[in-house]
Amino acid sequence: MKADERRKTILEILEANQEPCSASQLAKKLEVSRQVIVGDIALLRALQNDIISTPKGYIMRQSLYSSDYTARLVCRHQNDQTFQELSIIVAHGGIVSTVEVEHPLYGMLTAPLNIKSQQDILDFMAKVDHSHAELLSSLTNGLHSHLVSCPDQRSFEKIKEELSAVGILYHD
Repeated sequence: MKADERRKTILEILEANQEPCSASQLAKKLEVSRQVIVGDIALLRALQNDIISTPKGYIMRQSLYSSDYTARLVCRHQNDQTFQELSIIVAHGGIVSTVEVEHPLYGMLTAPLNIKSQQDILDFMAKVDHSHAELLSSLTNGLHSHLVSCPDQRSFEKIKEELSAVGILYHD
C-alpha cells in the first residue's frame, strides 16, 4: 500500500469510529510499524485534518462532541475527588471531552479526555495511579474546566447542581 493510500485509509478508519484508535491498532491493521502511523498522523494534521490524541489513541475532533448540548464547567477540587467529579458527569449522560487549565506562562493548556462511561473513568484513574503523573489541575491549585457534551441542557444543569452540592463546582 502506498503512503497516500495508507493515509486515506487512516482517515477513513478514524472518521468511521466514535472511539479512539491507537497507533498500534492502526499499524497492525495496515501492516506497518507504529512509528509509520505516528508520522502519517503528523502529516495528516499538517494537511488540516482535525485529528487529536487522547490517552486511548487518535480520534477525529468531531467525535468528541457527538451530543446535542455542549458547555463548559469550571471546577476546583483535590485529586482525591477526581473520580467523584467524573462519575457525576457521566451519570447524567455527559461526555468529558477536555480538561483545561489557565497557565500563567503558557496560557490555556487543553488536553482531550473523551470520558463517557464508568469504564473510561476507571481506565483514566488507573492510568493516573500507574503513571504517577500529576493532573493538569495540580498546576492551578485544583482549578480547571471541562468541556462537557450532554444529551440536553437539562442534563447539564443537573450535573452542575450535583457538582455544586459536593463542593466541586467553582464559584468565585
